[in-house]
Amino acid sequence: MTVKLKTLFGVALALPLLVQPALAEGFPEQPIRFIVPFNSGGGTDIVARIVADEMSKTIGQPVLVENQPGAQGISGTKAGADAAADGYTMTFVLQATMSLNPSLYLATNYDPAKDFTFVSQLSEAPYVVAVNPAIEAPTLEALVEKAKAAPGKINFASGAAASYLASLLFQKEVGIQLVHIPYSGSGQALTDLLSGRVSLMLSSPSSVLPHFQSGALVPLAVTGADRLASLPDVPTLDELGYTGFNVTGWYGVAVPAGTPADVVEKLNASINAALAKPEVRTSLENAGAMAKGGSAAEFAAFVQAESERWQSVIADAGIQPE
Repeated sequence: MTVKLKTLFGVALALPLLVQPALAEGFPEQPIRFIVPFNSGGGTDIVARIVADEMSKTIGQPVLVENQPGAQGISGTKAGADAAADGYTMTFVLQATMSLNPSLYLATNYDPAKDFTFVSQLSEAPYVVAVNPAIEAPTLEALVEKAKAAPGKINFASGAAASYLASLLFQKEVGIQLVHIPYSGSGQALTDLLSGRVSLMLSSPSSVLPHFQSGALVPLAVTGADRLASLPDVPTLDELGYTGFNVTGWYGVAVPAGTPADVVEKLNASINAALAKPEVRTSLENAGAMAKGGSAAEFAAFVQAESERWQSVIADAGIQPE
C-alpha cells in the first residue's frame, strides 16, 4: 500500500468519527415525533403532552405527540422500536410496556433490553386504594378488619395488568384475600366501582381524584414511598405500618437501540430541563404524577430492576403468557 493510499484509508476511517459529532451537534434539524402507544386523553397522553410542550420550547424543534394505540401498548411500542435510530422518534414507555408485557403476552414482538435505549424517566405515580363508601370502611384498618372477618367476600376491580399485579402485592402485604373482578379497561372498572358493583380498586390518581373530591369514592392509602401532593391527607401504606411497601406506576422515554449517545444526551438534557420547571411539576402533580428525571443510565438500571421485580411477581402468581 502506498503512502497516499494509506493516507486516504486513514481519512476514510476517521470520517465516521468526524461526521457523527457534527450531526449530533446540529440535532435536531426537524420535528421530533413522540409515540404514545395508547389513546389520547388518558394519563399517558396527558403526561406526554405536558413534557412535549415544554421540550418544544428548549430543544429547537416541535416535539409532536403521536398516539398509536392497540394491543396493550404493543403496537405503538413496536413502531417506536422499528423507527430509525436517529433521535427523531421517541417512544413513551411505562411499566406495562417494558416490565409486564414481555411476561404476559405472547404477542409482544419487541425486546425492551435489546430494541431500546432508555433516555429518561419522566414521572412516577403510586396507586390509590379507593373504595366505594357503601362498603363502610373509611380507613385501611377498617377495610382489613372487614376483609379478615369475611375472607373472599369483598371484591376488587382491575382494568389493566399493572393494577391487578399491584393489587396482589397489596393483599399479600396487608394479609387479606379479595375476589378479583377483571375488566377490559380501567374506565369500565371505575364505572362499576362508582356504582358499587365492586368495592375496591387500586387506581392511578388521575382517574379517581375528582371522585374523591365529590365524595363518590373514599381514598384509604397510597402505595408509594411519599404522600401525593394532590392528596396530602391520605397516608402511605408505610405510614400505616406496612413498612417498606412501595409500588408505583412510572413513565419514561426511550429511543431505538443504536441512537448516538450524544443525541440521547441532548434529549435527556431537554427532558430534565422541562421537568425542572415549576409549572411542569405542578401540571404533573395535578395529573396525579410526580416528576422524576435523572440520567439515561439511571433510567436503564431502573427499568431492568422493575422488569426483574415484576417477572418474579408474575411467576409467583402462576400467570402464564397469553
